[in-house]
Amino acid sequence: MIYRLADWVVPVRQAALSGINNYKTTDYIDSLIENLPIFEWLQKVERTDLSGIYQDVVEFITSTNRTYVVGNFIKYHDKPRILLARHISSSLSDNSPELKLFLTDKHFLIRNLAINHFDKLGQAEIKHLLNDKSANVRLQTLYCLKDQNGFETTAEKFLADNSAAIRLFARFTLKQSSINFAEFYNDNLQSNYLVIGSLSGLAETKGKKFSEIVKSYLNDKKIRVKKTAFLTLCKLDEESAYDFAYANLDSPYLGLRNVIIEFLSHIPRQEALTKARSIYETCNYDLKKSMLKLFNKVGGWTAIPDLMIGTIDENENIRQLAFDYLQIWRTRAVRLVSTPKQGDIERANQIFRFAFEMHAEKKYFNQNPLIGIDFYLR
Repeated sequence: MIYRLADWVVPVRQAALSGINNYKTTDYIDSLIENLPIFEWLQKVERTDLSGIYQDVVEFITSTNRTYVVGNFIKYHDKPRILLARHISSSLSDNSPELKLFLTDKHFLIRNLAINHFDKLGQAEIKHLLNDKSANVRLQTLYCLKDQNGFETTAEKFLADNSAAIRLFARFTLKQSSINFAEFYNDNLQSNYLVIGSLSGLAETKGKKFSEIVKSYLNDKKIRVKKTAFLTLCKLDEESAYDFAYANLDSPYLGLRNVIIEFLSHIPRQEALTKARSIYETCNYDLKKSMLKLFNKVGGWTAIPDLMIGTIDENENIRQLAFDYLQIWRTRAVRLVSTPKQGDIERANQIFRFAFEMHAEKKYFNQNPLIGIDFYLR
């Protein structure tokens, strides 16, 4: 029925409009609310002007049946609930129960709406927003407070926030203060306080002289802390970061493995690539995927043999992944201007001949994926 409101045929639109009015009863209010996203979408299509009927429906929901809607607000799905909150937000009064609903909603976009009524919030409610799990909500709240007297005291509490944007805003606010930010973060880490934000903050303030405290967190039991410490060390002490990356290339934790692969792909030393090849041979499915990812990121003449090996793997998914990476390599190959090392080109040709014959025998793909690769290996 709602879709027909934007039908190409005028009589159909008129019939739909008449039909919609029949549904503007309390028996169908939940259905109207759940279908608010369709009204929004149809207005964007602009096939016809639905602003009038949409406004009537919104008025029926948010004004005529306000009490019912507020009492049942939390039961609606995210999309209609967000739209409903936006419409309710446009007509809030002081100390309204709707504002309390916004503050405690599970979706950050709805909690963010409470900030639009900052003048109606008490200190307890502002404190609640400053401690919100959403960085966006915390940041918007800080923006609302920035012109108040003594805001610097509040900003200092957020120097080690987990959000980079909030840390930057806090340091900007306190740039005229006597705080040495690198030392501040180091002190936090010495006390095992606000570790994630302090590790990240140390990287942002070039605290190279405090890299030793960062290393101590590489052995933390929490993977998120270990990962953040490694990312910080990448900026403060590349050699120490490399040592950790090399030792943990086969980490069982995907998130840590991914950042290690990203780091090593920019400094693809031979020993790291040799270890990656050894890890690939362990037959662990997840590790094979990660090592292929590393070879793909490294690219060039060094990695092409390893991608070709991947296309003859026993696992079909690994073969397909290697095939996809091989296509990426072909695309990039036209931009390879460096002359390959003799050892790299010899290994590549040796692997090519072996893998080409294997494809001819096994017929893993409809067409041999290595056809034409030898053109680049001359």
